[in-house]
Amino acid sequence: MSKGVIVGIDIGSTKICAVAGIMDEVGKVKILDIVEEPTQRGRVSNGTVVNLEFTAKDIDRILNILSDKADINIHNVIVNISGENVEGKAHQSFLTRDDSRSTIRKEEIERLAVDIRKSFRPTAGNIIIHTFPQEFIVDRAHVPDNPVGRFGITLGGNFFLISTPNDPHLALRRTIESVGVKVQHNHRFVPLKIVHTLFTPLADAMAVLSEVDKKLGVAVVNIGGDTTEIAIFQESGLRHISVIPFAGKSITNDLVKAFQILPDNAEKLKLIMGAIPPDEVGKNDIIKIPGVDGLPDKEIVAQNVSIIIEERMKEIASMVMAEIMHSGYDGQLISGVVLTGGTANIAMIKEVFTKVTNGMNIRLGNTVRNIGETAVSKIVDLKYSTVVGLVLSGFLPLDERVPEEVIWGEVPESQVSIGNYNNGFDTPNSKINGKKEEPPQEEEPNSGGIFGWFKKKVGKIDMGDDKGYTN
Repeated sequence: MSKGVIVGIDIGSTKICAVAGIMDEVGKVKILDIVEEPTQRGRVSNGTVVNLEFTAKDIDRILNILSDKADINIHNVIVNISGENVEGKAHQSFLTRDDSRSTIRKEEIERLAVDIRKSFRPTAGNIIIHTFPQEFIVDRAHVPDNPVGRFGITLGGNFFLISTPNDPHLALRRTIESVGVKVQHNHRFVPLKIVHTLFTPLADAMAVLSEVDKKLGVAVVNIGGDTTEIAIFQESGLRHISVIPFAGKSITNDLVKAFQILPDNAEKLKLIMGAIPPDEVGKNDIIKIPGVDGLPDKEIVAQNVSIIIEERMKEIASMVMAEIMHSGYDGQLISGVVLTGGTANIAMIKEVFTKVTNGMNIRLGNTVRNIGETAVSKIVDLKYSTVVGLVLSGFLPLDERVPEEVIWGEVPESQVSIGNYNNGFDTPNSKINGKKEEPPQEEEPNSGGIFGWFKKKVGKIDMGDDKGYTN
């Protein structure tokens, strides 16, 4: 995927956005153009596509506009995947080398990764979408870098595997693949092909993090519309992920209830007041909301709006901090927390997170740090970090220690002749690990709200990986 045009599609609860990029002459990714539309109600909920037909039509329209604006043909796309039920867990495995007198080869790393994926059992009904190396183990010595070229009898590794429920993942693929795109303006339609899907905060990481960040320890936090998604890196490995069901729309709903106004007006109110630092809001500043259906206009004290926004942001920041503590990497994230997503544009967010996290290094993501030339000035907005990262993932490796096929769940060519490993790699048309699906596990009733979220998280606390090893 080092040549041609790469198109990323960010399907979110507030917007559907498509960006096209190419690799320029100096090896930098150049952004060609961007097209976005607000997500219509009933299309996407909590990061999951719930209306396939209309979402496909929206994507079709957006891609046709992008095709015309950027003067490109679109055949392949990279899509983000979100949702509260995306899970991540560490898994460890070892193999004994056939020839300990020779150095470790790339093919052995690939074999280890395939074995790890085959032996890992995700939650019933889930499929594995990503397999990331954390560190390798050569004769009991931990090797954070690539072990190729080392001597050793045993080769092991700690990997982090991400899984998601099969049904919404399959629905996402069907939505994309049902879209037709113009080719060379001759009105011929071809189905789109998904190159790969990428968990949202991992796309953000591609856009806003450096390798130094991942080495030192960092949490990238995407605060979107319905969900806040977190990915934690340390010693270059992915260590923890989480999806919190509270984000920008929670603030909007708070304003609706507090002032008895329409959701559209509450959203505008959030955007206006969210862009103003709290210390710049006067005590006597009044915001007038137009009345509807003959009702009188409403006058709202601006400072009260700021207070409501700040309190909800504190709750979200507290939940993020709880996840960092739960991950076991509290105090080890030297690069701190990097905030992205549309809600990260709220003016007070950095100050709130700094207070709640007891002075951790908090910064806003730089969406253009890892790209080259772009004629699209608005790409610097934090709400575009995901789609920029999707484009970057088409040109740059997510982890240079293993082949791309390992991360995406495909079998490397060098392993095909060794044996039939396909059963361990899930596709939309295959059963999970080639086995009969287990009945879904019972879930506790959703008690709702922040306390319900904390209760649910406490019940899922994991003291280590599934083989008894700890990070």
